[in-house]
Amino acid sequence: MEKNILTILTILITFLSQGKNYKNQYVGVNIFQLPTSTININYYSDYNPRLTSVVDFGCALGYNKKYDFIGSLLTPHIILNDNYLVKSQLGGYAKMGGYLNFRKGYNKFNFFHFGLFITNSIVYEEASYFSPNDTKLFPDEEDIKHFVNILGLNSSIGYDFEINSRLRSNIDFQFSIPSPNYLNLYSYSNFIPGMGFKDTDKMWFPMLIFNLKYQLDTERHLRE
Repeated sequence: MEKNILTILTILITFLSQGKNYKNQYVGVNIFQLPTSTININYYSDYNPRLTSVVDFGCALGYNKKYDFIGSLLTPHIILNDNYLVKSQLGGYAKMGGYLNFRKGYNKFNFFHFGLFITNSIVYEEASYFSPNDTKLFPDEEDIKHFVNILGLNSSIGYDFEINSRLRSNIDFQFSIPSPNYLNLYSYSNFIPGMGFKDTDKMWFPMLIFNLKYQLDTERHLRE
């Protein structure tokens, strides 16, 4: 699967490099990630009215110690008896891709879009492991920790709208398909920065994005 993801990444880079000089540059932050101690920054640039490139970086600090209200709406947060007690989940990610905008010109300020991205995440976990073969009333625990590098493919659908002449926002529902090595994560309560959280045995990870972005250009480009 990782080869397929790298192939898609190569196609994305080649496609975006064919565009003209970008117009309407924005820098933004996904405010839905802030309550879960994930700090991120993203950069948007319009190559033309229909195509927007996106680069996004983020760092998650102690996800398992925060209450993820949005994540709990998308997938249940339950206590699982799977011999792992996760003590720390943190990491970082880099995301690259773009949006296909459903508009014909820059003078349409509110529109739907479809997104496709590649995300590379690094997850650090600390946990206690209890052997299922230990029959004592208080079984011995083993402290374990590791780093896991996970490559994933993300797609999203959302709506982009104007707040004022300098501020825009977009709301997206994203689902991610990580490479199979996400199974190396401890427990079944898995969090992948930039991809989301899931507490089931399904492979796809959901995430709701509410991005607030500020225009860097001194004036808006309204025409090609």
